Amino acid sequence: LLIALATLVPNAVVKAFTPINLSVCTKKSLAFPVNSKKSCIYPTKLRMSDDFQQETPGQTKERIQTLVDNHPVLLFMKGSRIFPQCGFSNTATQILESFKIDFHTVDVLADENIRQGVKEFSQWPTIPQLYVAGEFIGGSDIMIEMYQNGELAEMIEKAKADMV
Repeated sequence: LLIALATLVPNAVVKAFTPINLSVCTKKSLAFPVNSKKSCIYPTKLRMSDDFQQETPGQTKERIQTLVDNHPVLLFMKGSRIFPQCGFSNTATQILESFKIDFHTVDVLADENIRQGVKEFSQWPTIPQLYVAGEFIGGSDIMIEMYQNGELAEMIEKAKADMV
């Protein structure tokens, strides 16, 4: 059946749905042809594959915690480091780039679970969000203030030392 499906239906659809009950027909229909005798098999019930199951809030929180633990300087932002998708994310990346350090970014626009989950994780309602050495720092407004008074530079220096 999957061979017949694969020739007629894109791979993503074949992988996404697993037939539970199959019915066999002997007349022309919109079902999937099986042989040249005009017989066909078509699924009567479909179920989603495990590949498309929704991530639980607990799993999202674990994934965020792993990111925070594994990256000394981590920025959750809209867009990418190279192509920020909002002015606040752009400001945050420019501040971090000024320290000439390696930092990791996560594009929250690419993952709705992360986008909502990180707000709950930090208990901070806006993005971008900066973490340094596992500690939540804040958004771009806090970053600007800390950059101007030198506090962020001290934190980044400590994180640099931890990277080595």
